[in-house]
Amino acid sequence: MSNDILNTIEVLTSKVRAKEEEANKLKKLVNELCEEVEIPVRYPHISEGGAAISGIRSDQFYGQTLTAAIRNYLELRKAANLGAASSGEIFGAIKDGGYKFGTNNEDNAKISLGNALRKSSSIFHRLPNGSYGLLAWYPNAKELPDGNATGKTGKAKSKGGKLKHGIERTIATSGAALVTNKEIRDVVLAQQGEFQASDIEAAIRAKFPSKELRKTKIPSVLFILKTEKGLLKEVSPRSGKKGATYSKG
Repeated sequence: MSNDILNTIEVLTSKVRAKEEEANKLKKLVNELCEEVEIPVRYPHISEGGAAISGIRSDQFYGQTLTAAIRNYLELRKAANLGAASSGEIFGAIKDGGYKFGTNNEDNAKISLGNALRKSSSIFHRLPNGSYGLLAWYPNAKELPDGNATGKTGKAKSKGGKLKHGIERTIATSGAALVTNKEIRDVVLAQQGEFQASDIEAAIRAKFPSKELRKTKIPSVLFILKTEKGLLKEVSPRSGKKGATYSKG
């Protein structure tokens, strides 16, 4: 009898885990859509792996400096076996944890957070996917140019007086136009057979090489075309690192 009960527990636990993973995927998508329209994310404590940090008090970061609050939150993530976090996740977490921004305007508060992350490059490190972790976690990491590593004159110069390699390209393209949702939609609807988000990204970068593509754009458009417009159907769901497969509905 006890073995039957234990087996049942394991089966049910597995089902719970599957449901939680499914819910976390939806929460991450909601967060991406929130960032797309520049509103606060609804689920700020969801990590890339879908896990949440528990036990953050409502006064956890109260009275701390902004840099200290960010650093302490990232250290909590590390202790919880989580990794880097997006600026939206960090903003929601420290705000919920009692940090008091110097403004009641949320957009200005987010700008302050972004400035703190970028300017404190000796503490924080920006990953290629846009998330931030502590520099100490990545001893062999190289700083990514983001147009903010500048000197007093506003330009980061090498000994020869020229812009450092990489930053020059960033500054030159900082004014590049963004790929629009309509352009992404047109590329998606031009696809034949089955395809994944990575295929759409490759097609967009080939078609619009001079435009900037935000990472949340493609998931947002695919979601809208599938759920609201009914123009796409999901052939197979995302599984691990393998993305979902779509076809025209």
